[in-house]
Formats: sequence, C-alpha cells, structure tokens
Amino acid sequence: MAQQRIGRIQWGPLTFGPGSRYHVTAIEGLDDMPDIRADDMERPGQHGDYTGPDYTGPRVIQLGLGLRADSPDELRDLTLALRAATQPQRSPAPMLLLDQNTLVYGKIRRRSIPYDAEHLWRTGSAALELYCADPYLYGLEERTASTTAYSPAAGRTYPLVYAGAGPAVRNLVLNPSFEETFTGETTGFGTNNTRSRDSSEAWVGGYSVQHAISIASAQGGTSWNIEPVAAGNLVRFGVYVKIPTSGIAALELWWRNQTTTLSTVSVLAQAKPGSWARVSGSYTVAGGQTCDRVSAVATSSAGGAATWWADAALAHVGGSALAEYFDGASGGTWEGVPNGSVSARPGGTGRMYGAAGASGRMTAVNDGDSPAYPVLRLDGPIANPSIEQVNTGGRITVDATLNEGEFLTIDTRTRAVLYMGSSPRRSWVRAGAAWPLLMPGHNELVYRGSALPGSPGQPSLLTVTWRDTSL
Repeated sequence: MAQQRIGRIQWGPLTFGPGSRYHVTAIEGLDDMPDIRADDMERPGQHGDYTGPDYTGPRVIQLGLGLRADSPDELRDLTLALRAATQPQRSPAPMLLLDQNTLVYGKIRRRSIPYDAEHLWRTGSAALELYCADPYLYGLEERTASTTAYSPAAGRTYPLVYAGAGPAVRNLVLNPSFEETFTGETTGFGTNNTRSRDSSEAWVGGYSVQHAISIASAQGGTSWNIEPVAAGNLVRFGVYVKIPTSGIAALELWWRNQTTTLSTVSVLAQAKPGSWARVSGSYTVAGGQTCDRVSAVATSSAGGAATWWADAALAHVGGSALAEYFDGASGGTWEGVPNGSVSARPGGTGRMYGAAGASGRMTAVNDGDSPAYPVLRLDGPIANPSIEQVNTGGRITVDATLNEGEFLTIDTRTRAVLYMGSSPRRSWVRAGAAWPLLMPGHNELVYRGSALPGSPGQPSLLTVTWRDTSL
C-alpha cells in the first residue's frame, strides 16, 4: 500500500529513517519534476513559439538528516560513518527508498555536516545532495516475463519436462528448511533471541524458523551447519526471510567457523517487509580459514522487540550466480540422512521457465507513469529472431542464428547488443528497427523466429526484464 511518509532510505551500508540513528528531517526533489529541457523556437513575425517535445534534465535530491547518539563519542562515530559512505563516486549508485518502493541512481555531489557546539552532546545534523543524471524513479522490484517463440508448424507439447537447469550444484546446508528439529546451532546470538519451528509460516515445505527478539537493539538469528569449505573457495549463500514492516534495524548474512565470524554482509535492502524475499551474498574463504556455518542475523530497532522468520537456506561453492533453491525433497537428492545432509542437483540443459506465453505472446506490465526501457535476452536455438510490441508498433529483428547454449542480450536504453553477454553485435540488428518501450500499463510482445534443423518446435526463449518507471 502506498504511503506518504518517507520511511527507511538505504544508501550503501547506511540506513536512514525509522529504527536508525539517522533521522530523515527533510527531502526535496523526489516528487518534483526535474527542469525541462525544451526544444522551442520563436515564430518569426507571429505571437508564440514553435514547440517540440519536452525532455527533463537531471534530478537533484536534497536530503536532510538528524543524527541522534547516546554520547559525544557515538555522535562522532555516526559522523565518520556518514562521511565514509558519501565519498566522490566514479559512477552512480542506487539509493533505495524501501518503504516507498522507489529506487534512484545518483552520485553524492554535496555533503554538509555542521559543527553546532550548542547541541553537540548527542545530536547533530547533516545535509546531502544527490545528483541523478538519470532522472527516472524506478520500482524496487526487477520484473521479468518470458515466452518461447511462436511455431506455426510444430507447436509445443505440454507438460514440458527438463533434465535439470544449468550445471550440477550441491546445497551444503544440512537442515535447509527446518523439516527436522534444530541441530543445536544457537550460539553467538545471546539470550534475547528465542527460536521455534513454525508451521504457520513457510516459503518451502511445512516449516520455517521463527525468531523472537525480546528487547530493543538486540541480535537474533540462526546458524546452519554446512559441509566445511576450505580456503580459496567462494561460498554463495542465500535464504528466504520475512521481516515485519517495522522493528528491524539491520539484517545480515554471516560466514563463520564455529563461533568465529569470518565475514558479514548487510542485506536489509534486499528484504521486503511483510512478505517473503530472498537475501543473498558471497564470501571467498581467506587463507588459513575454513567455513563450516552460515548465518542470518537481524537486529531489532531501538523502539523495541521484533519477530521475523527464515526458511530455505542454500549455500554452494562457486558458480556465476546463486542457484535457485533446492534440497533433497525439492529438485535434488539427499546424499545422506534426509534433512540432515548435503543435497545435490544434477546438471542439465533444460531451462527454468516462467508462465509460458500463448503462441509466442507475453504481457509485460509497467505500473509506473513513464515508458520503461526493457532488457531483452534471446536464448537459442533460433534463426532470425524478432520481437514485436503489438500495442506500439515497435519491432526489432536480429539477422543471425543462435545455436543451443548461445544467447543475445539487448539493452533498449543504451542500444547495446551483446552476444553471450559481452561481445558487441550491434550490426546484427536489421535496419529500420523501432526499439520496444514498455508504456505505462499492459504491453503485449510477440516473439517469432525460424527453428533450426533438428530442433523440434521452438525451444528458444525470450526473457524480458524491466522496472516500473516514473518521472
């Protein structure tokens, strides 16, 4: 539900707003229209102008903060942390307005932290200016939709069955979804965290773990035993969490050796208060270390106690991205005792499909007020693929052949066309293309192409990714 109050704001490692030591006292430029870059021309010998289309310039957001500490030394720590997080930048970074479902990309261009001796004991103030060369306001959620290509000759047969998805992978977490009782990993979170298996809340299976943090500004969480990982290996870790709409000041993932914490990462910005969301991070085990536990840890806000849930933990070594969740009862097999051992999923050439389009058609919904620039990914096998946007007449055709395992990424904003995500292939786009834009509301796209010899039907997949966009 939309709300007028700003709520929490995430900038790099810092969170401003409710539950933090940085109070948001003012914000300007967020809902304002940026300055218009007009293309007007005087009418010679007549009243008025000839006017062209209006475009906006950059967006500038002014943010006022109040710093609240318990002592002068803590106030200095808050000042230094804010200073460290607002250094000059080479490229724009995201600022997330978590409770307004809004994301902007910008650079900190001005920072003011005045010294006020009259109120210096434990309060202070600061002002930040965020320069957004891209003036758009984006939704926090990255939306995606996909469809296979239209094939009038062969059609498609359902249900579709695939032998795995991507390379083989092992989930190192021994009790990933709490279908069995706890394994005793309760150390490191103090006496203010009570855990219980909860059958009323679960992302997968029949249970999750409920954490009840009983006092303000305390930590509560769970560690999962994993198969030990030696130094030099990258450990990817993800878990589904459900946090309340208020009461959680911080949420972190930890990589540990017994009770020694090796690394932490803040993931509060990835959570969606009031609903399940996956949070994730990675850590390369340092020399002389071994990682044998992973943890999800929340900190209650200064306002009081908090309750939150976790489920479906996945940890694996290596890979270009975190794998989709699986365990021995869901997409994989147990290597030992069910819900008490590593689970494994075999590799395969199949793909993970969302809701299939009808005869190569799909609908993409932009809930913003301005056109959104989608990113298109085309997976082979297919020859001369084309994407048509029915409601606007947009159309792009690629004069090339993609074999099984090959893909092409098309960024409609930058007009970049990248083979296998890295090699430029702009020349493959047929002349006269009208690049698709997702208008506010429902957009219908059609995906067509020619099947390759030996490829029954149309196994090629179009995946469209975008964010709700407004000005």
